[in-house]
Amino acid sequence: MDRYRIIAMIGAAAMAVAACSSAAAPEAGSSALARSPLPPVTAALPHLIASTTTAPVDPRSADRLAQDELRSVLAAAQQWFSESGTFDDGLSSVEALAERITVVPLQEAAGRDGVAYDAHDRRLTLHRKSASGTWFCIDVRDGTIDHGLGDSFQQALATCTDGVVVGGWGDSFSPTGPDEAAVTGVVRALFNALAVGSVEAAHELFLSESACTATRFGELWPDGLALTDSAGYELLGITVTGDSAIASFSSPPLADSPWPFESREATWLLAVDPCDLLGPLAGERMDAAALALLEQGLLAARGAFVERLDFAFAASVLAGSDALLTLVPETDVEFGTLSYSGTVSEGLLITTGSPERFYCAVESLSASTVYGEGTSVSDVDSPARCRGRATR
Repeated sequence: MDRYRIIAMIGAAAMAVAACSSAAAPEAGSSALARSPLPPVTAALPHLIASTTTAPVDPRSADRLAQDELRSVLAAAQQWFSESGTFDDGLSSVEALAERITVVPLQEAAGRDGVAYDAHDRRLTLHRKSASGTWFCIDVRDGTIDHGLGDSFQQALATCTDGVVVGGWGDSFSPTGPDEAAVTGVVRALFNALAVGSVEAAHELFLSESACTATRFGELWPDGLALTDSAGYELLGITVTGDSAIASFSSPPLADSPWPFESREATWLLAVDPCDLLGPLAGERMDAAALALLEQGLLAARGAFVERLDFAFAASVLAGSDALLTLVPETDVEFGTLSYSGTVSEGLLITTGSPERFYCAVESLSASTVYGEGTSVSDVDSPARCRGRATR
């Protein structure tokens, strides 16, 4: 095959990838993950609501989706309130702020699918029916937020206006005393930290006697990397015995199991090692993010090749074509960064995921893209070494 025909094929492939990249995420290599991370909750929307098939609905997924929509609308409503001083007349503004979530007036809740918005000056009640049939409700009043659910609209409204503020939504357990409420607060704070990727906030919820220092924790889990797709969970129960407690809850992708807590100077904390508990999950998310970044870099490299007809361009060219890419020398590669080097006939990209896991890709005129993996940057710092550790 002559050189110009190969160039034309790579150019066509680059343009095809660019055309569809917004519609499909890159597929991660199977060698990188122990199991696939959960997709964003919105990915389940067509199956739960828009589908016209008779496939069975997963109640838990449907309920979490309804809960996440309510949380998003609540956040938008609170922003509207901060600007206007009232929840009234905010439906259209809140719907715009919530992005792609339908918000309807309460009187239309029976006929239109969406989050029902019922505002009365400084009080707001939101309703959402899950595809499972369960109704969920949030009531905001006097600075407090009450959650409720039920098999009917009336039941959900009754539980979200009963004055019992339930933290984790869909809970079959509601705190009955100050210790139970304090443990519930720790669980809620943990899942908020996991959802936004706040490493420091999460570490503060564990006993300081743990061998997992804040520095070590940060090495296992980069700040800003979300470990869950939402802050939702289901609290199943809390048992308090003196200064010890056991809390049971359910929230994929964490295992459903009892977690121990201890009280120190009237403060409840998780009595487990956070590195052991969250390190494996953080590693999976880091590897998935690294593989996605590698594909993003390859897309930029293919585009640069089409313009220059070779791979012998500087790394700054990739950074200039995609502002989201951070290019560094290969010796400085860390999570979230890429290195690039190239010759006329081939280019090499390197990034890193979880500790001691480096990923590479070789793009060339003469062969399909090769992906490799090593335990140090020196394992993959040349096209030949990358090919020698090929995973696909």
